[in-house]
Amino acid sequence: MIRPTTAADVEALHALVTAVCRERRFLGSTTGFTVDQTRGYVAHVQATGGVSLVALEQERLVGWVDIVPGAYEGLTHGGRLGMGLAHEARGCGRGAALLERALEEGFARLDRIELEVFASNTRAIALYRRVGFREEGCRRRARRLDGLHDDILMFGLLRTEWRQGPVMGDLPGL
Repeated sequence: MIRPTTAADVEALHALVTAVCRERRFLGSTTGFTVDQTRGYVAHVQATGGVSLVALEQERLVGWVDIVPGAYEGLTHGGRLGMGLAHEARGCGRGAALLERALEEGFARLDRIELEVFASNTRAIALYRRVGFREEGCRRRARRLDGLHDDILMFGLLRTEWRQGPVMGDLPGL
């Protein structure tokens, strides 16, 4: 089940985000955030007209997605997407379902949605490309963690491109 995030979700969301952060692979933070920071972030996303959704499996929170609209004049037509899934919820289509619902809600009010992803996160990159996101840039060796470097890839999707599928040049090997 996918539904809007509520105040009652904050503690479970905090625990899930912290668990994903501690994997040290997918998010910029490696430690997570406090419950109060999580509560404040959810309130900020909702107050700015953003999208904040959670995925539940048998009443257990297993994923989240948010889209935060730009804060400044000239940038409010776009939003930044972030998402994550519990380890055991990956590879079963839950991320695709969560992303699709977020894009539906996001494009109801925004013209552009963008995101950043580590180049090593190949499964997420494949998902983003599958729904039509286009790679717009690369911050080379932008992350150095545990002695390893990783690029940060920047992707964007316009409302007019959404649901048209990937562009041939954006798929690996084409």
